[in-house]
Amino acid sequence: MPTASSNDLDTLVRRVDEDRWLASRFAPADVRARLIALYAVNYEIAHIGETVREPGLAEIRSHWWREAIDEIFEGRSPRPHPALLALERAVDAAPLSAAHFHQILDARRLDLEALPFKSETDLADYIDGTAGALMRLALEASGIVDGSAPVESFVRTAGFRWALTGMLRSEPIWRARGRTLLPAGVRSAFATLKAGAESSRQFAGSLPTAAFPALGYVALVPAYLGHDKIRASVPLLERQVRLIFASATGRY
Repeated sequence: MPTASSNDLDTLVRRVDEDRWLASRFAPADVRARLIALYAVNYEIAHIGETVREPGLAEIRSHWWREAIDEIFEGRSPRPHPALLALERAVDAAPLSAAHFHQILDARRLDLEALPFKSETDLADYIDGTAGALMRLALEASGIVDGSAPVESFVRTAGFRWALTGMLRSEPIWRARGRTLLPAGVRSAFATLKAGAESSRQFAGSLPTAAFPALGYVALVPAYLGHDKIRASVPLLERQVRLIFASATGRY
């Protein structure tokens, strides 16, 4: 894959998923490239529900990505898309699981539904199939194949806090479009997210140092929660400082 295409992919991820991109800067170059590949593919899948209003067309695009990803795991040549070319290199270099991509694709089909989830349990399952599955892939890309209880507990608790914070931040945008994914009771979940910070920190203490580039962005959740309300954005310098501190101390 030409260097220019690699740079373009890195630029794309920085534009559409800057917090994960910032955390990936703490990884060695080879691991960083694999993380960028994952985040680029994840963006393409998530982007379907954000841009395609016709369910039939969205299903066709989702099926195209499922087939393209499966072809790579089957050892076939990737389709001519920068994210897929980068994913092929990642799959060749690390023990990535196709099942996690299937989780993401299956969960993202719910993005097309105009109604919110019926319960917080349904929402938690959706988050585990999107943010959680992506975290597990990122760990694999970092050479960490660990299904232990502490690591899995962190993925579930921190992944939920990360994704729910993002949903709350973007909820005004979705509601302006006449849509929402959040059950009514979750819209007032600010206090719950604040209260869950300590449990995430405790689980983080059991993570290997090499996991930080794959998961460290969750250290930014407190910044987005602020003191008394959700912040739509946080200055870049503040996020960088928080990530440096979290990397040095292990306190996500």
